[in-house]
Amino acid sequence: MENKVREAFEVIKCAMIDDSPSEPGSYAHSWHCNIAMACFDAIKASDKNQIGNKTASEISNDAASRFMRLCFDVETTQ
Repeated sequence: MENKVREAFEVIKCAMIDDSPSEPGSYAHSWHCNIAMACFDAIKASDKNQIGNKTASEISNDAASRFMRLCFDVETTQ
């Protein structure tokens, strides 16, 4: 099972690299946006509106970029 998971991640990673990951609308960018929005929603749900939307968005996009580098070795930005 471990090999299948490793192979699946490699397929996803290659698909992201092949589709211009730094470009808006790319496969990697779509992952980035979904991860960033999940982070944004979690930040806003837990902070009792102490963090503004712009700051929450910046933190969320940074978290998504970090995840994409760590997991897929691709550079994405918002």
